[in-house]
Amino acid sequence: MLVIKRFSELSFNEAISLWNECWKHYFSDMTMDLNRFLQKITGEGISLENSVAAVYEGKLAGFVLNSFRTINGKQYVWNGGTAIAPDFRGMGIGKKLISVCLEIYEEQNVDIARLEAIKENETAIKLYEKMGYQTFEELSFMQHEGEISVFKGLGSNVTVKNADMQEIKSLSFFEPLTAWQTQFPSLKDFSCAIAMDGENTIGYAVYKKGFKETGELAGIVLYQCGVNPEYHLEEEATANLINFAFAQEEGAVRRLTMNVPKKDDALNRLLNEAGFTKFVEQVHMERPIKKEMESQAAKTFSEID
Repeated sequence: MLVIKRFSELSFNEAISLWNECWKHYFSDMTMDLNRFLQKITGEGISLENSVAAVYEGKLAGFVLNSFRTINGKQYVWNGGTAIAPDFRGMGIGKKLISVCLEIYEEQNVDIARLEAIKENETAIKLYEKMGYQTFEELSFMQHEGEISVFKGLGSNVTVKNADMQEIKSLSFFEPLTAWQTQFPSLKDFSCAIAMDGENTIGYAVYKKGFKETGELAGIVLYQCGVNPEYHLEEEATANLINFAFAQEEGAVRRLTMNVPKKDDALNRLLNEAGFTKFVEQVHMERPIKKEMESQAAKTFSEID
């Protein structure tokens, strides 16, 4: 007998126990302690009331976490994690959980549902496709260990300076619909930079520096890098921006990019030339939420056969 609960009904200990159990034997280590789990929930804006957990014969079996944002006048929801505990995989529980979530999305007047999935996780991707999701782009995490030199193609037309979030958000070419964890509401203690050609702002970057307890630089993460599509020297602008974020700090620190779209040719080419390598690839999927979906509210949070 399968029962679907709101995630908010779980205790903290149940929640973190379920999270860690469900990510066993996954593609990467997703386990965490309670403090990190709470940071994830708050940092990514997860709505526990609108997230769900599966209970099979009295045992916690799986979950889906959901986060909601209004972007460009539309209501978006992001699947912040779908996972099933090893003992309950292959029983159709994931499909039941996503079905319930689709009903929640309609109740919350969602326009577009989005998620990311590890590219190698074909089973999950097929499930999402069956539930109406389609891939619209591919994303990658890239890394560079050790020393790094100045990026090629800097040229002399572009200058880069520090900026703030509002400056970037006011740009006509600012793209707010990046991957969820790279959007401003998901970030904390980040830095911004803008690229200028004379008096014209032609690009921006958003990144974060992490520090050890000793105060030493531990690493740098690039979250966003955008260039005005009408600017004629895209690669030069991109090179200057990532050079500002990554290369002005000396020393062998870890440099990462988070969810860089493969369609950003100039950015990917420059990172590859600088020695960055991919270590995670994801598909970015979305699904429109149709308002005429048939309601199944009578069995949403009760027993499901």
